Amino acid sequence: MNLGLSGKVAMVAAASSGLGLATAEELANEGCRLSICGRDPGRLERAVDRLRSKGAEVLARATDVTDCADAATWVAQTAEYFQCIDILVTNCGGVSAGPPSAMTPKDFDDAFDRVLLPSINLVSAALPYLRRSSAGRILMVASETIVRTPAHFALSGVARAGLVPYCHTLVQELSGESITVNVLAPGAHSTTIHEANRLGDHSEAIRALEDRTPARRLGDPSEFAAIAAFLASTRAAYVSGALIVIDGGLSATV
Repeated sequence: MNLGLSGKVAMVAAASSGLGLATAEELANEGCRLSICGRDPGRLERAVDRLRSKGAEVLARATDVTDCADAATWVAQTAEYFQCIDILVTNCGGVSAGPPSAMTPKDFDDAFDRVLLPSINLVSAALPYLRRSSAGRILMVASETIVRTPAHFALSGVARAGLVPYCHTLVQELSGESITVNVLAPGAHSTTIHEANRLGDHSEAIRALEDRTPARRLGDPSEFAAIAAFLASTRAAYVSGALIVIDGGLSATV
């Protein structure tokens, strides 16, 4: 299937590893020009080498997306370098785990600052450029915790859930424009963190999670990336305002 992504400019946040890097790789395979960011310069450099080895044109900037000014600078530099932005993939790190009774108001404040506000800020900074695109795409990466929240993931579920009404209202504001907005809610995938947990103190928890999942395994990052690439494509122009859960059926609602 030709996704019509060749030559498009895609920004992927937190793309030095994990689902962010997998998404950047898939978009590169489809011919996108990439702007990626990450906090760790060394890991970011390795990601750039990996993407360029596939023939991708890549702009990279060490950026902390929780710093609104720093993130806005990344957006501005991307627009200046490529003269356009077609696709924005917001993506942030995780938050602390623990039951809600153990969390303080400051813990919740910090969670909003780490996983909700950075995504909103990136959209606000990139929107003027996306509006100039013939097929603008906004993909906000959340977590399955917004639809199925285990007891120890209160911070993640509460903070990320705000992306849903934000997406809903943004879709209405952009009515009639050629921009789609969707939220992706991934479950556990075989990223470096989860593989470390499998070999460490959390091996039993990982095995139990696999047993509970109808697919009987964790997801492969490439599977998540393939869905992201489709939603970023011209073929998905009629898909907007959707919350798409990618967790092997663990939080099935049908």
